[in-house]
Amino acid sequence: MEQLNFVIEAYGVVGIALTAVLLILFVVQIVMHCRKLIFTRFDFTNRPQVRQEIPAVSIIVPLFGEDEEYLKGNFRNLLSQSSAKYEVVAVYVGKEDSFYATLNHLRRYYNHLKTTQIDYNPQYPISMRMALNLGVKSASNECVIFTTSDTRPATTDWAYAMARGFMYGDIVLGYCNWARKSGMQNLFFRKHRFAQTRNSLVAALRGNCFGASISCLGFTKSLYFKVGGFGHLDLTAGEDDLFVQSIATADNVCVPLCEQLRCEDNAPGSLGQWILEQHRLGQTRKFYNTRALNVESCELIARVAFFVAAIGALATLPLELKCVAALFMLVRYLIVSIVDAKCAARVGDKGICAWAPLYDFFEPWVQLVIRTSQPKRISRWK
Repeated sequence: MEQLNFVIEAYGVVGIALTAVLLILFVVQIVMHCRKLIFTRFDFTNRPQVRQEIPAVSIIVPLFGEDEEYLKGNFRNLLSQSSAKYEVVAVYVGKEDSFYATLNHLRRYYNHLKTTQIDYNPQYPISMRMALNLGVKSASNECVIFTTSDTRPATTDWAYAMARGFMYGDIVLGYCNWARKSGMQNLFFRKHRFAQTRNSLVAALRGNCFGASISCLGFTKSLYFKVGGFGHLDLTAGEDDLFVQSIATADNVCVPLCEQLRCEDNAPGSLGQWILEQHRLGQTRKFYNTRALNVESCELIARVAFFVAAIGALATLPLELKCVAALFMLVRYLIVSIVDAKCAARVGDKGICAWAPLYDFFEPWVQLVIRTSQPKRISRWK
């Protein structure tokens, strides 16, 4: 009793209470991050098989406009995948006969390429969802994979890795990040998307799938037509998350984690473009179910609370308790960095963990600013 009175007299009730709160938040943070290690340990081949062999797949890619550079570069990469049992369905949205002729000319060299066209009319704009819907109807195979013209498979085994996932589920989720460029801004973009994608895949591994990337999303045509394809057609982005939530169950989603699963999207060119992308995705959040919202928000709230408590402790408490707060922060940074590095290594996403402490501290405040500045309405886009 005397020792307790001495501690209270030395550090005060407020100091002890703040340290206790910081300790609780520290433990919560460590538990939340260590749970993500399922991303590094999970072996999808331990799941029951739903197909006895790797099925043939149809990869659907919509082409809006006349992107000659894509045809010469990333499109040929998509057509040159190592899997022998796949087709590529290119849905061209436009009116240039010469471009469509060039696209069709590629069929002479790639007999697994199938093409179709939607005439573009400014009075009746064609959305991404409409193009993908036509692609699904044109696909020859039951198992289809969505990707975009902004996406590049990181390896020639990407299609094989996605197709293999259909042996263990009717929905296959891939891993996609922004393309790597020089500069701190690009590193922040990539680290943020890594964290968001990793968290959604971890949720899927735990039977609570709430997110997917249109750049690398696979499913069966039966599931697609069962729910009538994409809903929420008034959204500018994020309808892929809501679509997956409508068809996913605890046991029909497969995440075939491996380095071959990774693909890359064209990175935003500026901070303004990235913020606009976050605002577009933010429109989807209000349609999430409660469990998905909790998964997405809990870590952000816990991290902000931990940093507020740590800053308060460092600013107001005696030296001994300041050292305790600093130790909590240091240990947390080490654990977060180790977990992130292991998760990034699982999908071959190198260089993602540089400057982790700076990102870890500033990212939640950036997210709070983005969410509080979310506009009520954003103009439609393709």
